[in-house]
Amino acid sequence: MQPLFAQNLLFRNVLLFGYVLWAVIEVILAIRQLIHVHAGAHLKDKGSRVVVSVTLGLGILLCLRLPFAVPATNITSAINLIAWFGIALIYAGLAFRLYAVVVLGRYFTPSVAVVADQHVVENGPYRLIRHPAYTGLLIMFLGFGLSSTNWLSLLAIMGCGSIGLSYRIYVEERVLQEHLGQPYREYMRRTKRLIPFVL
Repeated sequence: MQPLFAQNLLFRNVLLFGYVLWAVIEVILAIRQLIHVHAGAHLKDKGSRVVVSVTLGLGILLCLRLPFAVPATNITSAINLIAWFGIALIYAGLAFRLYAVVVLGRYFTPSVAVVADQHVVENGPYRLIRHPAYTGLLIMFLGFGLSSTNWLSLLAIMGCGSIGLSYRIYVEERVLQEHLGQPYREYMRRTKRLIPFVL
């Protein structure tokens, strides 16, 4: 059985729009970063943006190809419900990511960067988790995986996304500890990385 995005035009268009919307937003954030670099931000990325881009690209490619390459792992029951729930997660994750970006304000950059007057932000989702923008991405990846209606696709995109973001978080937290010092270390003790009260 083919995945729902290969059978249903409406579903395919809604899914495609999710991918395109996400890509457009990431391009806008990258352009915004270029302005911030010229405004005094110091990049300390250690290649993490490349790692995230490569792992996510691989995850998305696998997510879209595996339903055709390994049809034995396609989801066969409640396919419409699971696929549309995946779409809902894509848009919910994107909205949560944008919310985190807005709350962080001018301190948000797609690459790890710091500015001289940066401080620890503890508003909105940052009260409970340190990386809500990445939580938003992981929710989106879960949605992309479910919308593929293939268990192997879900595993591939979540695995690739987790590997890339784990390295990014490692780099980012080291940089922030060096730059912000004790206030950030205390903030780390009070919060979780990605999921409130859990992880």
